[in-house]
Amino acid sequence: MKKLVCCLFLIAAHLPAAQVEDWLKSGLMHPDMIASVRDELALTEEQQAKLKSQLSEARAQAEPLEQAVKEQQKALGLLLQDQSSSADVAGAQLTKLLDAEAAVKQLQLRALIGVRDVLTPEQLAKARKLGPPKVAAGGDVEAKVKEKAGKLKAAVEALGVPPTEAMKYRGGEIETLIKSGQFADANTKLDELMKDSHFKELEAEVEKVDFAKFEPGSTDLDSLRERFESLQTAAQEIISLPLLRELLQAKAAFEAAKEAQDADKVGRILSYVEGKLKKQP
Repeated sequence: MKKLVCCLFLIAAHLPAAQVEDWLKSGLMHPDMIASVRDELALTEEQQAKLKSQLSEARAQAEPLEQAVKEQQKALGLLLQDQSSSADVAGAQLTKLLDAEAAVKQLQLRALIGVRDVLTPEQLAKARKLGPPKVAAGGDVEAKVKEKAGKLKAAVEALGVPPTEAMKYRGGEIETLIKSGQFADANTKLDELMKDSHFKELEAEVEKVDFAKFEPGSTDLDSLRERFESLQTAAQEIISLPLLRELLQAKAAFEAAKEAQDADKVGRILSYVEGKLKKQP
């Protein structure tokens, strides 16, 4: 039954809160509710087998669909960073992203309907009666999650730079879980994000970088532009907050070197950043 509950959480992980509420009003059951009253529902072995089969199949189908969403999100992000891209091009990419998201929602809806259809009318009625109070019992977890999320958000904002695409994606996952009431899952993912972001290491002082110690590499204009654009793309995968803070030094030095038209110094700064990003997991 534990595996079944995990599958239920996975299927609903990306459902927008407003859409969940609309579907619940129409008679569908939220996975959290089913999980919270699993003992009282007394599911038969046949029901458990059907639910496990349905949700395992849905999970397998969801992985490539969600990967497609990530790719379309990343493609749109790159277009928005490119000042030469037109509104028509960006709009066309947005349509692709919406189509990819729609495919995920269709799968999620079919999965939830499949869950509903496995339960008897009596079990559905009992789940609706018993589910909400037990879900509400997670209030302490909700408070902790919102406190952690607030601290992490404040730390990112304190850096004075927009969050990277990787941060936006993982933060979006957590926000969706919070809005849909899945606070235990949100807490787990938030702890993982805080660990990966090295949140606690922000208390350490930032050492001043001597960019003169780094080799400039290729410094012709086209090469410098290509290196810079490559780093811009790679930087969107950064999760580590201390690393972002370190790179702010490089950004300030880069702007100064660019203004002074010092190609050698620009190259050295780019070499420093390239080395930092290569060390990223």
